[in-house]
Amino acid sequence: MPSTHNIDEIKRSALEASKTTIQNVDLTRYRNPPAETIYPLEYSFYLLGDVENKVVLDFGCGSGEEVVPLCQRGARVIGIDISPELIAIARLRAHKYGVEAELRVGSAYETQLAEESVDVVFCMSLIHHLEINRVKNEIWRVLKLGGRFIFKEPVRLSRTMKQLRRLFPPAEDVSEYEYPLNQDQLDELVSGFEVLACRNFRTPLVPLVERIIKMPRLRRTIRSADDWVLRHLPIENFATMRVMALKRKG
Repeated sequence: MPSTHNIDEIKRSALEASKTTIQNVDLTRYRNPPAETIYPLEYSFYLLGDVENKVVLDFGCGSGEEVVPLCQRGARVIGIDISPELIAIARLRAHKYGVEAELRVGSAYETQLAEESVDVVFCMSLIHHLEINRVKNEIWRVLKLGGRFIFKEPVRLSRTMKQLRRLFPPAEDVSEYEYPLNQDQLDELVSGFEVLACRNFRTPLVPLVERIIKMPRLRRTIRSADDWVLRHLPIENFATMRVMALKRKG
């Protein structure tokens, strides 16, 4: 019997699916992105390294946006999402781009995958919807010894940020279970893993400015300046996104 939480997430995902269209996008940016990229998703793909013939679990794959570039990099991709509607779109997307992946509906808490069967868990903006201890246990269970866990998550690391966020109410399709991760939750998630990489992205200024400025070149300039500030000044608590690569130890 699905929990109230799962039912809520399935409904929210169905709404997301109803708004999703498969558009042509430039996927070459994810094939060999530079380490210094200013975009968190590109950096997540940079952290993948060589995944040729490796089993990569796209954990919470949604409509399959990451499934395609993962396949194009030679990975054997398994995509799992709780939403039947989003998995249906992911299958259409894979067919459109001519890639093959194992795409299935399933719970992040019980993937039905064999123990230590996955080389890489690739998890883009999923964990802030979930109970950290439960999902972490499942990630640990399916990862091979020495396997990597790469995640990108929204974060809220300062009390000032928490107060400012109240000035900007969430979108209508954000569930009551969704929350940016705080430092204690990040520490819980990382505990027991070896940290291979960690980088913060995007101060609150960026999304506010991008609501007004639509010119791509100017937006990139703003992101570049914002990235420089985060990397060179002691203001990491004002980041709104974190990307990490972890290694499963014995």
